[in-house]
This record gives sequence, structure tokens and C-alpha cells, in this order.
Amino acid sequence: MITDMPASRETIASAFNQRAGTYDGDDWHVRYAERLVELAAPTDGMRILDAATGTGFAAIAAARAAGPAGHVLGVDISDGMLTRARQSITSLGIATIDLIEADATALPDLADGAFDLILCSAGLLYLPVQTALREWRRLLKPGGLVGFSTMREGFPTAARLFREQAGRHGPTLDDPAGPLGTPSRCRRELHDAGLVPADIVTETIRFSRGDLAHAWQAHTQGAHHDALAALTPEQTETFRAEYTGTLADLLDSDEDGVLDAQVIYAFGRRPSHSEDPFRRI
Repeated sequence: MITDMPASRETIASAFNQRAGTYDGDDWHVRYAERLVELAAPTDGMRILDAATGTGFAAIAAARAAGPAGHVLGVDISDGMLTRARQSITSLGIATIDLIEADATALPDLADGAFDLILCSAGLLYLPVQTALREWRRLLKPGGLVGFSTMREGFPTAARLFREQAGRHGPTLDDPAGPLGTPSRCRRELHDAGLVPADIVTETIRFSRGDLAHAWQAHTQGAHHDALAALTPEQTETFRAEYTGTLADLLDSDEDGVLDAQVIYAFGRRPSHSEDPFRRI
């Protein structure tokens, strides 16, 4: 049996380098990131960190909300994704975003309390949750807000189908949304990181058929990459044909069930000094 181990930093960076050229083509990514920013409600002049910024969707939306007096720092481990982000930022003429290539869970060069708001759109699927949240807590000023988005456990349907079919070919794949896949789990992870859970918003986001045209690439070059690499070329091709064919049939028979996905937007605050149980005495 091939088990699904967490992908390494290098594997994730390589996978997203390969996806960088098509990532902008998935409209749902844009809507997902912009909704996170809308719910976080940045205000003029805020200092904002966009962790796992990818091609910069959330960073761009946050920079617009924070205005010319604000500043956004986007961080990602994929130089390919950052290259696409720089192209978009330059074309839009936004001067208040800086980008750095770094691990968003370990940013020792950034000062404690450096940010009013920290955002992570979809990225926690690929990060160690407590390591990330504790680092972001350090980087927040007292009273500052962290907000992240995640899929509800079992969604999207195309990803669940991928995991089910993978099991027939050897790999047993975990649901990467599992650790944060319910509102109660989001609250628990925020609390355990020393953050005060705030709003937890559950909504539905809709994919397009065009989005699902990239489903095979997204799943094989994402969190499950290492487990799938153990398949032979013949096994991989058989799996690909079965998956894409079954997904197409399911789209024809239950389009809404495939295209609609339940998502969670979760927010937590760093306590003020007087409230902070992590405060050094």
C-alpha cells in the first residue's frame, strides 16, 4: 500500500512552479481570494501580509482596500507563482505590494507585531497548520486579525472523486482539507495557536467546467504528488483515463453537485496585551 505523506517544501514549490502558467486561468481562485479580503475588510493604511500569495489575487485585492497609505507583503515559496504575481501587479500599476520568496511559516527576518492583518487564501491546505498560525500570531500586532480560507471536508467533489479512484490504483490519499474542514476545527486550531476565534463564515463557491479542465493537473501536482509518483507510467495513464472519464460523466449527470463546493472563511485575533495568555511576564 502506498500511503499519502505530507509533501515536502521542495515538492510543493516545484508543483506550483509547474502550475503557475495556468493558475490565473481558474476564475474561482480569484473569487475565492477576493471574498476572503472582502470579509477581512482591510482599512486604509493597513500593513498586510499575504501568506502563500501565489499569483497575488488576495494581495492585489488587499492593496486596493488599504489604499496608497497601506502596504502589502506577499510571501510564497514558488518563484514561478511570484513571477506571475509580479507581472499582474506591474500591469495594474500597484506600487504598494512587495513580494518575497520564502516559507510563509517561518519568517524570522520580520519583526514581531509587524502586521495589522494576515491573510492566507487556500494556502493552509499545503502548510503545517499550527506552525503557520503560531508564526502569524507572532507577526500580528496585539488586536490584529488573521484570516484564512479552506475547503469544507469532502469538497470539492472532483477532488473527493480523485482520492476515491486513486485507491483503486494503490495510493491511499488523505483529504488535505481534513484538519480545517469544519468550523469547529477552525476554531480549535485558532485557539490552540493563541488566537481568539472571531468570525467563521461558511459559503458555497461554484467552479466552472473550464476550471475542472485543470483538475487532473491540480491534483497530481499538489499535495498528493509524492504518493502518486510511486505509480508506474502505465498505472498513471490508466488512472488518468478513468478519472477524467468518470468526472466528465458525473458532470453530465450531476453538474451542480460537482461544480458547487462548500468553503470556510475563518478569522482570529491576536489578544491585546492584557488578554494574552502567551504574553511573557
